Amino acid sequence: MTASARRPVRVLSALGPGDVVAAHDDWQSGVRTVTETSLTFSGQEFDAFAALGVPFWAISSHERAKTKIDGENRIENRPRSARGPVSGLAFHAVQARYAFSLLRSARAFRATHALIDSGTTHWFLLFAFRMLGIAVVPNFHNVQWPSGFPPRRLVHRLLVGLDRLFFSTCVRDALGVSPECGRQIAWLSGGRALFRDYRAQFGQDDFATLPGPQLDAGPVRVMFAGRVERNKGVFDLLEMCERLAAEGERRFEFEVCGGGSAYEELQAAVRASGVADRFVLHGKLVRPRLLEVYGRSHLVIVPTRSDFCEGLPMVCAEATLAGRPVITSRVSNALEALQGAVVEAAVDDVDDYVRQIRAVVADPVRYRALVGGTRQVAAQFFDRSRGLQAAIEDCLRPAP
Repeated sequence: MTASARRPVRVLSALGPGDVVAAHDDWQSGVRTVTETSLTFSGQEFDAFAALGVPFWAISSHERAKTKIDGENRIENRPRSARGPVSGLAFHAVQARYAFSLLRSARAFRATHALIDSGTTHWFLLFAFRMLGIAVVPNFHNVQWPSGFPPRRLVHRLLVGLDRLFFSTCVRDALGVSPECGRQIAWLSGGRALFRDYRAQFGQDDFATLPGPQLDAGPVRVMFAGRVERNKGVFDLLEMCERLAAEGERRFEFEVCGGGSAYEELQAAVRASGVADRFVLHGKLVRPRLLEVYGRSHLVIVPTRSDFCEGLPMVCAEATLAGRPVITSRVSNALEALQGAVVEAAVDDVDDYVRQIRAVVADPVRYRALVGGTRQVAAQFFDRSRGLQAAIEDCLRPAP
């Protein structure tokens, strides 16, 4: 029996870049964060810790440094680096400093478990947690490499090799948002880790009043929601719109919802294109306005590229809840979870995305079948037994 198994459970939770202090304020007040369409993952963690009576120290890497004390619990925004994004050796140095700052906090808090989100730091840097008797529970919001595109560069292969050594010797429990996360965790751990597959969770009322999509002689509205980044395929979306227009398909209109580092670059590209009248950039929308865009759309495109480590995009879940079919590739890891409501396109292939868009719209019977398929797969996103809270409770609850 490990030290962590003998002592009362205390958790250090390392979350992503969101403002966890503000999220905890919302959770404590019973307010849903208006900028999020789903139930927040941090809120589900807080629910799990409260249900188990587990003290926690939740730390995010949000740039607004702030700490909140709530009884025995601590909630903290701890920026990764005051210098902003870095690369090369400086990037790895930042990863190491952040890992050891988390280790110091875990030791000071007398943590028995460390629930660590993917992207927090290099996994192998967490060896010291295990040496101190702290059980590391990885939580994969993203995969380690895009499905079908394993690391090729020497430095990336070395990092994966070190991570594999860590997983195979130190990880007994792991969580993740898609079957592909589970496959990669199984490979990394040599089959040693017990994987719990969970899904994002939503409020049923949000989507209940959305009208069903109707294909008629009017415009066909194609939607994207997510971060505006090159590796999310947003420039591919613009090229799809241009290709369709060049082929005489003038009724296709694209709406892009989200912000990101490539937003201004995409704005400039849209202005310079010949399709600015049918390619609309909304920026990041609050939940009610985002739902309005879903309500008038016909298709949702998720063109994630092969250089992005997706887990299972939130937009895929949102699309099915809105009754809208999804066109995406294997690297989104949505094909299994959304089978029957999703159309596969070739990775990084704008021409194939255009073919799939045209084929779906040209076949009303197939389109209606896909819309029907969304209803079949939507239930998993309302099933709290399949959410993060349930997965954490199952992982941390002491064995009888």
